[in-house]
Amino acid sequence: MHNAYMAAATDSDVHLVRVTTDDRKHQIWVAAAPRAEAVNLVLDAIPEGWTAALLRNRLQAGELEALNLQPGEVREITSKSN
Repeated sequence: MHNAYMAAATDSDVHLVRVTTDDRKHQIWVAAAPRAEAVNLVLDAIPEGWTAALLRNRLQAGELEALNLQPGEVREITSKSN
């Protein structure tokens, strides 16, 4: 039997996506979805005309845990150092 709540996404389900805005600025988004679906989920969440591309970078276990993403969730996580 499955747990009563949905489990948090695991590292293999979470992908970093670079978003380019219409004024050419970059943002980093995270998508808790299979690699093949990550970009489309982010594109659905951002304004029309912006672009999105998968990054090869991976989140560390502590970062992933802190985000506590649910499967299918997308979120901007742009670093303040960028």
